[in-house]
Amino acid sequence: MRNIFVTLFSLFLMMSCNDGDIITVNIDFDDIALELCENDISNYILYKTKSDPAESLSLIFPRTTANDLIFNPGVSPYEISFDLGTANVFNYRTYNQEPEFCTSIPNSNIIIQEDYEAQGGTVNVVADFIDSDDDGIPNEDEDDNLDGDNNYLTNPLDTDNDGLPNYIDQDDDNDNVLTKDEDDDGDGDGNPATGFRDTDSDGIPDYLEEDDDDDGTITRLEDEDENRNPTDDFLTDTDDLPRYRNPNTNQEFLAPSPEFRVVSYTRTIRSTFTIENLGLEIISSDFLNFGTYTTTETFTYDNN
Repeated sequence: MRNIFVTLFSLFLMMSCNDGDIITVNIDFDDIALELCENDISNYILYKTKSDPAESLSLIFPRTTANDLIFNPGVSPYEISFDLGTANVFNYRTYNQEPEFCTSIPNSNIIIQEDYEAQGGTVNVVADFIDSDDDGIPNEDEDDNLDGDNNYLTNPLDTDNDGLPNYIDQDDDNDNVLTKDEDDDGDGDGNPATGFRDTDSDGIPDYLEEDDDDDGTITRLEDEDENRNPTDDFLTDTDDLPRYRNPNTNQEFLAPSPEFRVVSYTRTIRSTFTIENLGLEIISSDFLNFGTYTTTETFTYDNN
């Protein structure tokens, strides 16, 4: 793919036309999604395209250890800057029709009419993620901060001691009820950690307690149909509370092997690119908000 892109890039340069009359224009790409060519093994290629008028903005920069963290950071936020130049190239182009990127075979009908490469500028990137496991609780709120460093990544809280810290565990107490399902959401914020549900009124939120109704039988084993989901098991058809939240029944059912649900979590990473002191004469501003690229990764964890 890299060779194909380099060929395309060279073709673009040869086919671009410029009569020497530089005009300054306002280029509006604000509503266009930022896209990424994921199949290039040497470079990251980010781009935006439009059909009316047919034009594009593109940024190419090499795959390095530091740049890899832009799309898969270990901490939030992750910030990095690099200068435009030989290795890091930013272009504005116009075409006879809507352009194509990341294609293995170039469309011979697409003609580049104008090609402008930035002669300078600094790319600033901020990559962040808020809720790694998509359980409604922000990462920073899933650590009791006993180490005093205000960093959920160092000595993170692992309530159920399953090796999966709470911030990336969809079932923080390992009771087979997902954290996001252990909230009545009376405050309407979708966050089990605020206005939390506490079935047995012992001061411990349901999402952090393995015996929610304090009846002596852990939630995970009050699973009558043994489907590893205690939320759908009731003592009678007219009960409002499932067995695991009903202190009037503590019958224990032997869960199948494996006893635990397979846990999966999704992390959404937002990588925002801005360019300062943009040396692109065709653009009327020396600052450009290039856009935000969103990456979603799903991880699966089985602690059986």
